[in-house]
Amino acid sequence: MRRGFTLIELIFVVLLIGLLGAVGSSLYRPEKVLSDTRFIAAKIMKSRYEAIGYSRSDFDGGTLGGDAGCITLSVDSLNDPPSKAGGYRLGKDTSLTVSGLSGNRICFDEKGYPHDGDFSIGSLLHKKVDINVSTPQKSLLISVMPFSGYAKIEY
Repeated sequence: MRRGFTLIELIFVVLLIGLLGAVGSSLYRPEKVLSDTRFIAAKIMKSRYEAIGYSRSDFDGGTLGGDAGCITLSVDSLNDPPSKAGGYRLGKDTSLTVSGLSGNRICFDEKGYPHDGDFSIGSLLHKKVDINVSTPQKSLLISVMPFSGYAKIEY
């Protein structure tokens, strides 16, 4: 009576498990829309943090120009440049829909408050901005809160 497995049988089982693992891992794809949504929310918060403490008023009462604290919410403008090492690119099926703004540009003032496209008092946002990030399979929502400017992902 024979007990246990032979060495050939054990090697065959290990090879079979390795083959199944290789095929299974190539079929597993992380959720691209979640990665894209987290990237966009991080870009919005980075823009907000860059604006905090950056005063746009000069000594004679005018305002200084510049895009510090502003971000355009479109797929092309959010992608990192191809020359950037380790840069992130949104998926080719990813689309954005922005509601709550007159355009697709949101700016943050020196206190981190969100504005609709520019920095005038009248452009201060009093309602949340919704950014729908979608692919053909799924969509997620980023909400930029009024007054605080905080961007949160709603699953």
